[in-house]
Amino acid sequence: MVEIGFAFTIGSNIDEPMRQDFAVTMEEMGYNSMWIPGFISREIHGYDMLDILSALAVRTKRIKLGTIVLQVPLYHPVDLARRIVTVDHLSNGRFIFGVGVGGHPTEFEHMGVPYESRGRRTDEMLEIMRRLWTEEEVDFKGEFYELKGVVQKPKPIQKPHPKIIVGGGFHGSAARFAPGAGLSGGFASRWLKRAARWDGWLPGGPLTLSEQDAQTLKEGVKQIKTVAQANGRTIKDEDYDLTVACFGLFNINEDMNQVRREVSDWYNARVARGYHQVQGNPSLEGLEKSGGFGSPEVVAKVLNRWLRLMNEVPAAKRIAILFASLDPLWQLEKFNTQVKPLLEL
Repeated sequence: MVEIGFAFTIGSNIDEPMRQDFAVTMEEMGYNSMWIPGFISREIHGYDMLDILSALAVRTKRIKLGTIVLQVPLYHPVDLARRIVTVDHLSNGRFIFGVGVGGHPTEFEHMGVPYESRGRRTDEMLEIMRRLWTEEEVDFKGEFYELKGVVQKPKPIQKPHPKIIVGGGFHGSAARFAPGAGLSGGFASRWLKRAARWDGWLPGGPLTLSEQDAQTLKEGVKQIKTVAQANGRTIKDEDYDLTVACFGLFNINEDMNQVRREVSDWYNARVARGYHQVQGNPSLEGLEKSGGFGSPEVVAKVLNRWLRLMNEVPAAKRIAILFASLDPLWQLEKFNTQVKPLLEL
């Protein structure tokens, strides 16, 4: 059974207290997970994702808390491993580590990290962190990092470590909404090896979850399994975490004029803060195709189609909804009271 969670946004004017209230409220309503995007150095509004998750961890008790995604090569592996353990402990083992290689060259310039080596650096860092989380003392010599006698305690609550879900992989859908972004379809061999090495997949998007996208997800899982098998690992659907998160935009209101105003305010805030510019400048009209705007019945129809398609995809565990609104808490209330009763859960 595919579960429903929610993704939050960066690049708008939503304040941190509202995000925390959102997390507490959705937990009280019985939803599954909350996903936080992040960045280090961009000209957009937002706080540190791991600090936000630490705050959410102490205000909630049950929901999973995930990164969507953390750009691994912009950090140092020893420091990042410690910060992940901190969130894992504060959440009592509810943290999910969504990872990415990063896609904003200027951010790499700001951090003094070569953009071209970000994939190799990511793989090296994930291996170092795995060892720090599972071994008593770590010696390591790689292309980018050399460690001697590093000890990190405490170890994670989750064993052997928090679940690592690999972001990206397929950009065919994103290309439809941002044709000038230079994105194309297909699965890169290095990405497939990474996804087959770790615990799950956070697909690149935005996805409309059409029949075409569902087939893409199925093909991706199939190729991940094949690569894993070639490297001596058998992936079972029940053990692999496919999470489709942060790609469908929703706004619930019977009054379409109000929908237009609210969605435009949300979109324009992100443009003003520079967020959409680093996402290939998707048009508002294109983003509309990735979700549903309008009455509870309209939104429920879209989500029921999503749920039916996702239940056909091996390893699918959850979808996460993103509200196109500067008042997501109000949208959450409407979703819970007006849309959820119409869903085929």
